[in-house]
Amino acid sequence: GQDGGSRGGGHLGEETSFRWQCVEQPIGKLLFRRFLEGEPGLAAAGALWEELEAYERCEEAERGAMAANLRGRFFTVGGAQHCGFLSAAATAPPTGEAPPTGEATPTGEGHAHGV
Repeated sequence: GQDGGSRGGGHLGEETSFRWQCVEQPIGKLLFRRFLEGEPGLAAAGALWEELEAYERCEEAERGAMAANLRGRFFTVGGAQHCGFLSAAATAPPTGEAPPTGEATPTGEGHAHGV
């Protein structure tokens, strides 16, 4: 086991993980998001995180257009909020999925979340 630094019952070693502090804990998530938003070089990462969560919550029928929008905005050089720090593997389309075609933008629905 690890040094007995565990204070919050039952989460051995998790209190120091990124996932525990910045994803699973609401206050940690809020503070980390605010940090990202306040740093010019990291603001796009915060926006990407928010949009990926919206993607996970959206209806299946919306996913194709949303994915294409995400790729254009965050993964494409020259995109509105290009995340150049991501590797080519991280920005590649999922295995078995064709690269986006000419219909890469949603039709006037903006960022519809769970409509």
